[in-house]
Amino acid sequence: MIVLFYIFALAAALVIQTVISGYFHTWLGARPDAMLLVTLYIGVNRGSESGLVTGFFLGLMKDILSGGLLGSNALSKGLLGYLTGNVVRNIGRSSWIFLGSLGLFATALDAFIWATLSVVFEPDLGISNEYWIASMKTIALNAILAPFIIHLLSLAEARIVSSSVSVPYPDRS
Repeated sequence: MIVLFYIFALAAALVIQTVISGYFHTWLGARPDAMLLVTLYIGVNRGSESGLVTGFFLGLMKDILSGGLLGSNALSKGLLGYLTGNVVRNIGRSSWIFLGSLGLFATALDAFIWATLSVVFEPDLGISNEYWIASMKTIALNAILAPFIIHLLSLAEARIVSSSVSVPYPDRS
C-alpha cells in the first residue's frame, strides 16, 4: 500500500508541475517546484537512498517535459534528495522552521546547480537576469510551501499506512 502512495505522490508532483504551477505563475509570478518538494518529503521520511532515486526520477521527468538540458534537473534533484536524507538524520523532522529553511536552501541550491550546469554545457545561451528573478520568486514560494506540503504528505502517508496495517489478510483456506 505504501508503494501505491509513493506512486500517487510522484504522479501528483508531475501533474502539479505541469498543470497547476501555471496558475501559480499567473497569480504570483512564480512557479513552485513540486517535484523538488516531493523529493524533499521522501528524503526527509525515507532516507538518502530513496531521496536520491526519487529526485533523479522526478528530475529526469522534468528534463524530458521542459525540453532543456537533459540530465541537469535529474542530477540536481537527485543530489538534493540524497543530501536531505543525510541532513535529516541529525535534526528534528517536524519543525516548521526547519522544513521552511530546508525548502529555501534546497531550492536555492537547485537553481544554482542548474545554472552552473547550463553555463558549463550550454555556454552560448548564458543565464539571464530574468532567470535569477524567477528563481528568487520560486525560492520564496517553495520556502513557504515546503512545510505545508511535507506535513500534508506525512499525514496522508500515516493515514494510509495505519489503515493498511490494521486490515487483516483474507482467509486463504
